[in-house]
Amino acid sequence: MTRKQMMALMTLAALLSLGGCCPPSALEADYGRSVTNNLAQQVVNPTAGQETAPAAGLVPGAGPNLYGKYEKTFKAEEKAAAVQLITTK
Repeated sequence: MTRKQMMALMTLAALLSLGGCCPPSALEADYGRSVTNNLAQQVVNPTAGQETAPAAGLVPGAGPNLYGKYEKTFKAEEKAAAVQLITTK
């Protein structure tokens, strides 16, 4: 290798090694929490996987109704026209 190629290779290696020095992003800070939570739940109730009863939740018709109400909260409300009262003496 020539000296120029060697310098380019060393510069590239130095730049790549600096990539590992970046602080963690907001998403990376949350990595592993689901695993930690699942392990904690197994400690609390180790026989939970053997239960055959269905999980308690909403009745079948309630879910779509609640979701519809949730979606309506994002729509802009129509404002009533302002009415001015003119009074005469």
